[in-house]
Amino acid sequence: YAMILNVCMTDKIHNEMVFNGQAQIVPINNGYCIHMNGNTDLKWKIYSKGMIIENESDYRVVLTLKENSGTKGHIETEFGKIGLKCETSLYRINKNSIEIKYKLIQETDVQLFHFVLTNKEDVSWKALMFN
Repeated sequence: YAMILNVCMTDKIHNEMVFNGQAQIVPINNGYCIHMNGNTDLKWKIYSKGMIIENESDYRVVLTLKENSGTKGHIETEFGKIGLKCETSLYRINKNSIEIKYKLIQETDVQLFHFVLTNKEDVSWKALMFN
């Protein structure tokens, strides 16, 4: 079953709100997908040990993130696929928030990201994990 929750995503590095509105929560194998449709089509697939971020705008970004691990991701553009290395330093599922902090590395270019997704309703993210 899917449910709708009011959520707010904050970019902690730039101190700005990235998304504020309704997200569709859909169960997937051993976790759930949080689908936010704003300026971009954003999906966070949440699992106990890590997450997958899928973001579609002019191009598609897919990242696999696992705390204290080097993982891979990619950007799909009209010119082809660009591989990325991901290093996740923080992944926390709290009662009302999910926090992720990671670096994307492409050759010598390193970008740091830090997001907190807050659920504005009285539903625990952790409780959703095991339904």
